[in-house]
Amino acid sequence: SWPVRCIFGVLILAHLAANAAVSEKSEQAENVVGGCTHEGGERVLLAIGVEDQLRREVEDRDVQIRRLEARLRSLEDVEKKVTELEAKFNSHRADTQTLNTTVKGIEQVLKRQESQDLAMQDTVQGIVSSLENPMDTGEMAFMFNCIMNMLMMTIPGLALFYGGLVRMQNVLSTVMQSFSICCLITVLWVTVGYSLSFAEGSPVFGGSSRFWLVGMDMTHGHPLKPEVPEPVFVLFNLMFAIITPALISGAFADRMKFGPMLLFIALWHVLVYCPLAHASWHPEGFLHDHGVLDFAGGNVIHVAAGISGLVASIMVGKRIGFGLETFHAHNMLLSVLGASLLWVGWLGFNGGSFPAGKMHLGALAMLNTQIAGATASLSWMVTEWIIRKRP
Repeated sequence: SWPVRCIFGVLILAHLAANAAVSEKSEQAENVVGGCTHEGGERVLLAIGVEDQLRREVEDRDVQIRRLEARLRSLEDVEKKVTELEAKFNSHRADTQTLNTTVKGIEQVLKRQESQDLAMQDTVQGIVSSLENPMDTGEMAFMFNCIMNMLMMTIPGLALFYGGLVRMQNVLSTVMQSFSICCLITVLWVTVGYSLSFAEGSPVFGGSSRFWLVGMDMTHGHPLKPEVPEPVFVLFNLMFAIITPALISGAFADRMKFGPMLLFIALWHVLVYCPLAHASWHPEGFLHDHGVLDFAGGNVIHVAAGISGLVASIMVGKRIGFGLETFHAHNMLLSVLGASLLWVGWLGFNGGSFPAGKMHLGALAMLNTQIAGATASLSWMVTEWIIRKRP
């Protein structure tokens, strides 16, 4: 390499300079010796001493040159070793790169295997979950149908029914009461209402474990309805919670402002409906513990709505002009259409309330609902026919 060559050139130049110096001093010595023949023996002796000194210096320079040559050879050996080490290092680096590539390939294979294992684990868990808590797809389809029919009871069923019974100037506010109650109770139900009604808690109120539906199980059912996923159970009972305060709104139709009505319905839902639902339907409720039976809301919905409507109408007072002017229904056709939708929805209302694993009771409840509705309507027509001489 070029450093070694430079060092070697410096050594050669030093050797040539030393030889030149020796030659020069030898010539000087010879001149001195030549002069000594004329000047005397002392100068001859002096010349001999100078020659010896020069010889020793030349020998010392030769020794230094040999040492430098030896060091140069050692540097060449070191350079060879460095070259060998560089070759080995490059070889190891290539091996390391190959090893890194192999490791990355193994990591990718492991990641794919891990994802496959996770997918397999989810599949196994799903199979185990389905075996431990089997879902009945037919029952779920039936529940979906019941939920849609129940929502139709309030909007548009109850809205049309009440809207046709009030005066013309109050039709829109009465219809919007049913519509807004549906919206308000839905929000309250998913935030606090469902948890206060069906989560584990005290004999009166449920706990807070299902606030905002946190922890809702998407694959398992509620203990009261394990055959369907919990979201279906939440939605089915939401329909109960919606129609109950909507029934109350008919008691104070024409007599309560919209804002106070919403505030009253919100407070009533949290303080009256939720504790009644928990106490009657949850196994730890005090009414359920005392053996009180409520198949489809006889106590929680109808008794509670009836009493609350009566108290609300008394507290609000009589309508302005009551007894002094005639209050005619706005449109009886709307009321008949609304009542018909209520009838259709009530089949789902009662049919979907069957206990877990006893769907035959739901079928019986739907049959009884149809027979009872038809018999009551026919009895009313016959009574009107007898008393007023027309059906």
